[in-house]
Amino acid sequence: MNFTPKRYSSRNAIVALAFLLALPFAASVRPALAQTSNQSTSQLDLNSSDSIESALNIWEKRLSQEGLIVLGYYNGFADGSFGQSSRNAIASYQGDHKRPSTGKLSARDTLELGGAALDLRKQLQWRPLDDSKAGVTISYPAALLTERQDNTLGGETLQTADGALTLKTAHFPNSGPGHIDALFKSLSNEQGSTVTYQLKRPNWFILSGTAGDRKFYSRFEQKGNDIRGYDLSWTANEASKVVDNISVLISNSFYPFGDNSADSDPSYPTLVQLANLAGADGQGASSGDNGPASGSGSGGQPADTQAQSQQNDGQAGNQTSQSSDKDGLTEQKEGALPPPTDGSLVTSDGKGLRFVYHYFPPEDSKFNYAYQWAVDTHLFLNIPEIDGLDGLFVTPRPLHYVTRQCNTINAFYDKKNGAVFLCYEMIDSLLQMGQALSKGASDPKALTIEFVRDNLRFILLHESGHALIDLLDLPAVGREEDSVDQLASVMLLAHVDDSENKNDIARVLQLASVWFKVNSQSSGSPDVASFADEHSLDAQRYFNLLCMVYGLDPQDNGAIVDNGMLPKERAARCPDEAAKINRSWARLLLPHFSPRFQPKSDSDGGNGASQQNALAPQSAAGGNPLEWDKNSNPFAK
Repeated sequence: MNFTPKRYSSRNAIVALAFLLALPFAASVRPALAQTSNQSTSQLDLNSSDSIESALNIWEKRLSQEGLIVLGYYNGFADGSFGQSSRNAIASYQGDHKRPSTGKLSARDTLELGGAALDLRKQLQWRPLDDSKAGVTISYPAALLTERQDNTLGGETLQTADGALTLKTAHFPNSGPGHIDALFKSLSNEQGSTVTYQLKRPNWFILSGTAGDRKFYSRFEQKGNDIRGYDLSWTANEASKVVDNISVLISNSFYPFGDNSADSDPSYPTLVQLANLAGADGQGASSGDNGPASGSGSGGQPADTQAQSQQNDGQAGNQTSQSSDKDGLTEQKEGALPPPTDGSLVTSDGKGLRFVYHYFPPEDSKFNYAYQWAVDTHLFLNIPEIDGLDGLFVTPRPLHYVTRQCNTINAFYDKKNGAVFLCYEMIDSLLQMGQALSKGASDPKALTIEFVRDNLRFILLHESGHALIDLLDLPAVGREEDSVDQLASVMLLAHVDDSENKNDIARVLQLASVWFKVNSQSSGSPDVASFADEHSLDAQRYFNLLCMVYGLDPQDNGAIVDNGMLPKERAARCPDEAAKINRSWARLLLPHFSPRFQPKSDSDGGNGASQQNALAPQSAAGGNPLEWDKNSNPFAK
């Protein structure tokens, strides 16, 4: 028997940033509970954990365990049996969410954990491995493991485009007695590896540990003369913590001889009942506890449920409360208090009036994909700077963000409605441009999505600038369009999201500048209308943006000048120009901070956070100028 998994690649692969962005653990999680139920809820006591647990079927109990795995509380089998490990995990989850640590599921726990599990399945396109060559039954994240080919182990290799995450199935059909023990010994003693966990039984085993710069999780079983199993390995870095949980989910889906114990399709009737009850009374399922709002979704489906958690300061985190109907979806950040009834502009938690987010279905079906993408990704909520602005200022009325069909390619702020509008035509236009620019890239689809996402981020911050100038009655000397371009850059370069580094922000600004550059090249020679427009020429906006990026960090972004992207004559003035713009916006905005966020007198405003030096730049694999290794500064090439 020749087993050579070669899991320990020496190349320095990093788990793709897109993978982390796809996981909404720091944001809201919403499963789509597509089942309906006619069962009566009259005997379901929402305040009794015993009543809740007794009402859950095997699938719902497994889903709760899966949610605990997703959120990092449990690393055992999701078998629907609540042993001591499951009870301890539930108690830890409850304690972290400021609830009595009973170790028994409440209605709210059940909704949240089930929501976390179902949302991850949706985000990662979790699915069974069809037509498995090795004969095993196993599920995997298809959104990540996009490369698939046969291997020399009698199975298949599935991996990310950069090899950072690799799943290999294996099949050894002519194995004799004791071969499972030999395989266990071989993998346990493999040179360069350190086993951190092992579980051995007469005919099967599990091994996990590290080898070089990678982690691994291997599981094999022998039945007669047949050995089947898999080996999962991934780059061991900060980003890989999420994959640790996914490795447990893959293990839970693994049936080496195809004998999945499931004897029917999963159903979640009690979860649906709990979601409906939560929506009916406008509260969470737990008595006296504010929870997710829920209505009927489009197409007559039950509305989404959501997980809710609390940050360390006791305030609600980046979750949402939402309502949806045939007219689309409306949501707010979870914990967003309603405007005070006495007309005050500050809520009881010291924050300003909260943002409201609306997603309206388009009339033209060709834009359905844009609507669904905006809803599924919770587009507005997951832009870090918009999330940071929510409740930051004292405004005379709430600011609304809206997606809709406009019959024109546009995004704009409407003073009358106090709303930032994003048109589906704009999303579609960015998609087409991204697809054209991504041709020849190693992963055109991922690059296109990144182009669309990053440009929408800049565009929406630009329009948010218009909203702040209006709502806060800020002075705008000079052209307002130039001012809000500057504000969008200032907000991005403020590094609101601690999980992003300087290179990540530089990447967003790089793709935004590409948009300006392409528009300037495609518009031809400026005419009278172009010069008379309230916007600067796209070419000017391109250079102004580069000046901001260079001026605020000349050392890291020096290649902007060295490579001729920004003329030296302009670059010489950019540090002073960028610093002045930064100070000016700070002076304009600080007086409008809500009481909760007013700076203390002993605070200097500098975050003091040290940034790690970027790794040495590498050339793009496919030769496409937009490609990026995600570890180096795109402006440093």
